[in-house]
Amino acid sequence: MRTHINQIAFSIRVFEIISAMMLLIVLSPLLIVKALYLLARGEQVFEQIQFHGHMNMFNQYQFTRGRFSGILHLYNVLTGDMGYVGSRAQYAVIEATPYTVRPGLMSFEKMHQQMGICYDKFTDDPHLNHSIGNYLVTLGRCIIGYALASTKSKLSIEPQVMTEPQTGPKPVENKFEIFKVCIDNLTMTQAINSVVNTAKDTQPNIFEGLSSTPNQCQQFCFVNTDCLNTAYKDDVYRQTLAQANKVFADGSGIRLASKLLGFTVKDNVNGTDMLPLLCQKAAKQQLPLFLLGAKPGVAQQAANKLVAAHPGLKIAGTQDGYFDEAKVDEVIATINQSGAKILLVAMGAPAQDNWIAKYQHRLQVPVAMGVGGLFDFYAERVSRAPVAIRQIGMEWTWRLMQEPVRMWRRYLIGNPLFVLRVIETKFKLKTGLEAVSKALSTTSTPQSDDEKVGNAIETNPIGHFSHHKLKYASRRKQRYYLKLLAAKVAKRSFDIVASAILMLLLSPLLLITALLIRIESPGAILFTQTRAGLNNQPFTMWKFRSMFIDAEARLAKLQQQNEMRGGVIFKMKSDPRVTRVGRFIRKASIDELPQLWNVFIGEMSLVGPRPALPSEVSQYQPSDHRRLLTKPGITCIWQVSGRSDIPFDRQVELDVDYLYKQSFTQDFKLLLKTIPAVLFARGAY
Repeated sequence: MRTHINQIAFSIRVFEIISAMMLLIVLSPLLIVKALYLLARGEQVFEQIQFHGHMNMFNQYQFTRGRFSGILHLYNVLTGDMGYVGSRAQYAVIEATPYTVRPGLMSFEKMHQQMGICYDKFTDDPHLNHSIGNYLVTLGRCIIGYALASTKSKLSIEPQVMTEPQTGPKPVENKFEIFKVCIDNLTMTQAINSVVNTAKDTQPNIFEGLSSTPNQCQQFCFVNTDCLNTAYKDDVYRQTLAQANKVFADGSGIRLASKLLGFTVKDNVNGTDMLPLLCQKAAKQQLPLFLLGAKPGVAQQAANKLVAAHPGLKIAGTQDGYFDEAKVDEVIATINQSGAKILLVAMGAPAQDNWIAKYQHRLQVPVAMGVGGLFDFYAERVSRAPVAIRQIGMEWTWRLMQEPVRMWRRYLIGNPLFVLRVIETKFKLKTGLEAVSKALSTTSTPQSDDEKVGNAIETNPIGHFSHHKLKYASRRKQRYYLKLLAAKVAKRSFDIVASAILMLLLSPLLLITALLIRIESPGAILFTQTRAGLNNQPFTMWKFRSMFIDAEARLAKLQQQNEMRGGVIFKMKSDPRVTRVGRFIRKASIDELPQLWNVFIGEMSLVGPRPALPSEVSQYQPSDHRRLLTKPGITCIWQVSGRSDIPFDRQVELDVDYLYKQSFTQDFKLLLKTIPAVLFARGAY
């Protein structure tokens, strides 16, 4: 048996060694450029952190700052100090506790935290390394979980207030907005406390006339992707959510939206996970629950299960959701007379939330909360997805398999629709298209559509269009911008993939060039300059140094010998500042290759107007600034049409022409034309 386990462990190590080595080789150009970048800035390149290992201490190396700093952690996988997945590594500065399995780059503990389900119990599988299949499946689950995790924090509709210590590097917003629905950003503990505290603090009027303050039932709501899809087009439901006391973020779809929109969701606050925790609190605080909704008998079955699981919990009453309008008064009277502090309504969204909002003024229960199909879970009519599926945010697939006829539209159509709407929302935030929509929807008093349009035209002089024409124009504009967004995504994706491949393939040439530069002229190998990027935003552009170290100091003496027509750009065919190696790499355009790094990190594109110096931009005519409206590139139209032989005013014309004609096909053609332009070196000096 032990021999068999050792053979499997050996197979896992072979897999880790080969895969880690391949990844390090593929990423080596990135590592080299990163190291050279930090060296060129005179900064420390590496730092080491000491961890407790499975057997002994080990050091983990990483770059001191910036992107991709953690790539070097693959070295610890290569040496066997860590696996790809395992227990969470423990810092050497704290007292160690025994590991269940080897520490890993990824762990269930951290994934639970990032997926917002850290309240859910997790265990490291002690047999993780006893099966290659189990190891690979676990690795796949962790990769998916880490990919869905949100780590950024940008957008906020309220001032940032820290309500509890955060583990991330940035403060997290207390609220965020999706599809004009304001959602409270809470941990599961905070959400439960808000419900329990409201139920305790709000007292019903048992004796009429003894209190001057009428009882106020507070509404709590859960929203998931389906709810937000409904709210997107349902004004009544959106208004219900707007007036609720708290709105909880439920499901991995909202976590995915947070990645796209740029904020961080604290926890996945879903009703299924909340109910047992809420029942524990309610039992301790003596807060009775009333269960309303679901099919006949289901609420009572769920109540029995909950009472059995949570001793001391009191269920004040149950009522199925299959009653007509004539019975509403009787149901409300039953709820009010039950003495319940928390009302759980399971009618499905948006019906349950709208029902609570409609009768909220008549309910004498402190808290009313819509819980969807929760009673079916706890009555064991519907099974809960296994933890392994919940960990990667795919619980909806389990629901779909169980009820395909009822759920296919919600998930197979609703989920992609939700993602598209989130992308559209993100683009609107960037382009300012929300201004028209706010003009049509935001009024101080109730108005008809025609009145809204009239006010929109008065406050926004966009012409006297009819309501239908205005909506049609808006949709056309949205389709146009979505098309531009798709082109932008395709261009950026191509830039990332192509620049990474080129850096890998050209890494021998890059190393040889760096060596020759250093042999001929002592000093920095790479040359950095501040250039004007998209919308004239400055960035640091990288090149191989082709001149002597004092080239900038000698420029002023040579300005009168400028051979570039137009006077904006300085060029000389026999520039005395250029080294012999520099003359060759300029002729062959090798000096521009480090800009592949600028492309990879998004400061430049493979195709676009060449980035100008700030001093050159200061001499631009107003019309010349048009070339700054797109991301600069390594090659463009005038680069393949004569390069430095083309006067500046003609370069601007060609760049502007590209600006209005750019497409993926156009970019690909220009890249192909760049090859002969480089080989024949026309206009290169």
